[in-house]
Amino acid sequence: MQKKAYGLHPRNPHHGRYNLPLLCQHYPALSHYIVLTPGNQQSIDFSQATAVQALNAALLASYYQIKFWQLPDGYLCPPIPGRADYLHYAADLLTELHNSADQVPQGKQIRMLDIGCGANCIYPILATRSFGWQVVGSEVDSQALAIAQTIVNANPALKGLVKLRQQQDAKQIFNGIILADDYFDLIVCNPPFYGSAAEAQAVNQQKWHKLGKANQGRNFAGSNSELWCDGGELAFISNMIVESQTYAKQVGWFSSLVSQQKHHKQLVALLKQQAKHYGKIDIRQINMQQGQKSSLMLAWRFC
Repeated sequence: MQKKAYGLHPRNPHHGRYNLPLLCQHYPALSHYIVLTPGNQQSIDFSQATAVQALNAALLASYYQIKFWQLPDGYLCPPIPGRADYLHYAADLLTELHNSADQVPQGKQIRMLDIGCGANCIYPILATRSFGWQVVGSEVDSQALAIAQTIVNANPALKGLVKLRQQQDAKQIFNGIILADDYFDLIVCNPPFYGSAAEAQAVNQQKWHKLGKANQGRNFAGSNSELWCDGGELAFISNMIVESQTYAKQVGWFSSLVSQQKHHKQLVALLKQQAKHYGKIDIRQINMQQGQKSSLMLAWRFC
């Protein structure tokens, strides 16, 4: 089944231009990064990693009452409007799962698993603060997990709602994370996009070339485990699909972002192939557009 969506989700609070004066009120440090565009409008320099991180901290403080959010150099600093969009579209799937018409189920009785929460812990934060869900975040990088735990511990609003688990085996996704007595209404994932460090670097160089600037590193940063794995996103999501059969009775909806259009058909074909062995699988493809960037949410559940 194909569903097309254009622009940000109606529930996404990040429509339109950033209200920088308001954001600076909630996070005064952002004021140090305000610049004027050629049209004499306030903005920030998105080529600076420190400016992007300050903007994220301001958004989290203003919209989600997160008072502490800080990342060391080198860890992925995600664009919050796009992450929120994925979560809101994924939340729509739960209205079907719980027969709640157009109302997204809220409260801690709803449980979500974030595969690869990273040091930024962004999906657990957004899910907890937007819907009051309980969230488990998994991560293979022990240092990233420690940073995410620091963020959780520093924000009383997340207390008791966000729990983190380390994936001890980098070749596994759900095994060792979904426990015998677990049930999750929803799984979300922002997989490593690239197949190698060299590929990630090459794409980054192309971006700076298009901007007409010398390579200044990644303005959104990203550690190795966050950016690449053997086989890239195609291999990672394919492994998710294969492993998901084992946990069919413990999960409502599985989902993942897919960044490259050439992978869409291959992943859907793999899901249909799995259906021959397991039975009916409900497959959803939701196209999302944030400015010039488009992405796909692929979701599936076992009927």
